[in-house]
Amino acid sequence: MPEFQVSAWNAVFAPKGTPPEIVKKLNDALVKAVEDPATSKRILDLGGDLSNKAARTPDGLRKLVESEVARWNKVLKQAAPAAPPK
Repeated sequence: MPEFQVSAWNAVFAPKGTPPEIVKKLNDALVKAVEDPATSKRILDLGGDLSNKAARTPDGLRKLVESEVARWNKVLKQAAPAAPPK
């Protein structure tokens, strides 16, 4: 099943309408934490991967979420049994 690859990922989300300056401040702090050598090493030692710098932005997360929703919606639609006729 070469197309069946699953990976887990983690993210931090803020409520809709959070002011952009707050989102930036949170994102900057999270990026700084992930780029800390001890934190990066621990993540890698636990078998995790570090996303590239472009993915460590609100826009990068948005793109990831959109791609994951599209990917899994397709899988779920194919796997779901047809609804019985009414």
